[in-house]
Amino acid sequence: MADIQITLIQTLQAQAAWLEAPMRLFSFLGQPEFYLLVIPILYWCWDPRLGLRLALLMGISGGLNEALKVAFHLPRPYWVSPEVRALGSYPSFGLPSAHAQGAVALWGLLAFDARRRWFWAFAAVMAFLIGGSRVVLGVHFPTDVVAGWAVGVVVLLGFLALEEPVGRRVAALPLSRQVLVAFAGSLALALASFAALAALGDWQVPASWAAGALERSGEPIHPLFLRDAVTASGLFFGFAAGAAVEHRRGSMCAVGKGSVRLLRYIFGIAVTGAIWFGLGLLVPPDPLAATYLLQYLRAAVAGAWVSFGAPAVFARTNTLRGGE
Repeated sequence: MADIQITLIQTLQAQAAWLEAPMRLFSFLGQPEFYLLVIPILYWCWDPRLGLRLALLMGISGGLNEALKVAFHLPRPYWVSPEVRALGSYPSFGLPSAHAQGAVALWGLLAFDARRRWFWAFAAVMAFLIGGSRVVLGVHFPTDVVAGWAVGVVVLLGFLALEEPVGRRVAALPLSRQVLVAFAGSLALALASFAALAALGDWQVPASWAAGALERSGEPIHPLFLRDAVTASGLFFGFAAGAAVEHRRGSMCAVGKGSVRLLRYIFGIAVTGAIWFGLGLLVPPDPLAATYLLQYLRAAVAGAWVSFGAPAVFARTNTLRGGE
């Protein structure tokens, strides 16, 4: 089965070299950086509730994906086959594809919200192209992508089924309890990955995988380093806790004309970047306890800025909220 998939990847890379550029673009549309551009524009400038739902869903999806990757601990194509060109480099395990899973979750939620047939078709095409790009780039087997789509559907449907009853119960709690629930939820996301890691016992990444990945991409791999799981956990907590405080404050998002919304977005994203990259300088590169703690705090602060800090500034600054 693996040989057939490697042959397919080889064929795509050799016979359709023109696909590389567009596939890199579609791959970016499945990156966490893209989500961090989309969620704030929804939350700050369009529909705060939809932005909140999307942020929570993507946090849940990201945390579960990392746990599943560790649980299956399977390689990427370029780690094991010298015949596959590494048109990308990723240090985590391959199954399931986070890009495919995230694409189904993101575009699926937007399609459920839009309730338009044409948008459903658009969402399906986007999920297909984002997932397919990972095969062309040589960073996922087709089975990784299919598994990602399947998990994405399950996560999305589960979220849609539970968000209303769970949301009602959480909204009825005092603010301090809401923040505590957000923290507990974030810990559950992180602990899922750490539990999967503990279940591996003394299993080690095969030396041939590490050597093959380094040879073909020039980048080392560290799939047992759970930085992505901690990042998803921290973002979930920061966004959920910040949104709870902002909702109680009574101003989910300032409104204004198009130019005001654009200014708001530019300012908010600039500060988000400063927080993310500035605090990133404090995070050690090694898998230490301090690394996980600082990465969690970094992600939580960034999430809280998006859901609470920025809207508070917009609501208090006449320039950013258009003098309303």
